[in-house]
Amino acid sequence: MAFNFLLLTSMGYIEIFVAIFCFFILAFGSRGDFGWNWPFFGEYPSLFLHINTIHQSLTTLFSRTESTALLKGPWFTNMDMLGTTDPRNVHYIMSANFQNFQKGPEFKKIFDILGDGIINADFDLWKNQRKLAITLLTHQRFHKFLVKTSWDRVNNGLVPFLEFMANEGKIFDFQDVFLRFAFDTTCILMTGFDPGSLSVELNNIAFLKAMNDAGEVVAVRHLLPQSVWKLQQWLGIGPENKLRKAGEIIDLEIGKYISMKRDELRAKRENLKEQEEEGVDLLTLYMNDDGETKTGIKFDDKFLRDTILTFMFGGRDTTSSGLTWFIWLVVRHPEIEKKIREELKAIIPVGEGEKMRLFSADEVKNAIYLHAALCESLRLYPPIPFERKTPREPDILPSGHRVHPKMRVVFLLYTMGRMESIWGKDASEFKPERWISERGTVKHEPSYKFFSFNAGPRTCIGKEVAFTQMKVAVAAVIHNYHVEIVKGHEVYPNLSIILYMKHGLKVRVRKRWS
Repeated sequence: MAFNFLLLTSMGYIEIFVAIFCFFILAFGSRGDFGWNWPFFGEYPSLFLHINTIHQSLTTLFSRTESTALLKGPWFTNMDMLGTTDPRNVHYIMSANFQNFQKGPEFKKIFDILGDGIINADFDLWKNQRKLAITLLTHQRFHKFLVKTSWDRVNNGLVPFLEFMANEGKIFDFQDVFLRFAFDTTCILMTGFDPGSLSVELNNIAFLKAMNDAGEVVAVRHLLPQSVWKLQQWLGIGPENKLRKAGEIIDLEIGKYISMKRDELRAKRENLKEQEEEGVDLLTLYMNDDGETKTGIKFDDKFLRDTILTFMFGGRDTTSSGLTWFIWLVVRHPEIEKKIREELKAIIPVGEGEKMRLFSADEVKNAIYLHAALCESLRLYPPIPFERKTPREPDILPSGHRVHPKMRVVFLLYTMGRMESIWGKDASEFKPERWISERGTVKHEPSYKFFSFNAGPRTCIGKEVAFTQMKVAVAAVIHNYHVEIVKGHEVYPNLSIILYMKHGLKVRVRKRWS
């Protein structure tokens, strides 16, 4: 979903702008140090010059600016950004003065495809949705369904694919596989229906492509003045036309699932005992819940559509990104891979021997080292590398920086994970041990320091769902397969709202057990 500047050239005046822009960069390239404030363009030329190494460039910049810096946008665009990695600022914005820092109307316009879902919502609408969502996500019936679905998708989706690739000795993109695995799993958890995107054939699924296209265009919007993408939207060209088509497919697919669910519930009214034993998906819980009376929210098709899509965006991309970076890190650190395998081996009951085996959610729930390694991976490669807020009223942050309603405040999560001022001299090392206490338990780190699951009232409500899915999946991969990264394959992060690998993760796998 990397940002592609050529997408903008569908408009004539943008081509002229790009030509002038490139002339300035070529003419003054020697002044391209990141952080240089250019006339008219602000610091955006420096940003684009470092677009392929943006995360590391930001890390270098903020390591020498005491964790907070103002990045000036082009004149007259209201695109100034105050970037920060200061945990004091994170705590102040996300907790202490939470009411003054909301998503804001600009955020909702950028993510308009999500409608009024919980990611876009503010104030009472957000409070009511969050309260209801927490109730349903922690419901015993949903937990049963989560455990069952996570194991089933590994057993009937991920493992058959890996077995085929191991037998054939083929190279494949593990990032694409994890994306499909997370897409199918999340869709089942949300609706009860399997889109079937993960198979040996890796079929093209319209719903999956539409989700990918939508995410790509939303990423583009973050880097453009609103007037530019709004004009594209009005003219029906470029990325905005792609988003419109993706939205039509998404609406059609989710509408189909909602209709099928209503038919299914009518047919199962008399068999509630079976639902209790196997658990139920989130859409079923919403449709059976009396939350409409409690919250004042109208549970119509639009609300169900916005809710399903929001959870799918929130769950699919973040889980697949987390899985991909974790496997890459573990394979590159064989001593850590060995420790995880030893921990998994200790879980297996005596007498089962060394053989192919899958692990249930309950079995890996208390796998301390595995959990620590996942936290460490998320610290270094947070699935959402940037988080933005907009102040409602002028304010002064603990760092002493002034903010106002026309300024974006951006948390740099990727950079935070590498700040020595936060994590110590070994901040850039992959070291799961930093998450294990002297008593051998998982060490708690405050959310304003470990920000991968957000913080304060907006703390991610799907945190335990994500850990459950990831643990079951990576346990199956690490215990049963040797993963070999293709020699010469370059791995570095893209520029997007989700931290994916720009060129995927090309690998081969071999079976550990005959």
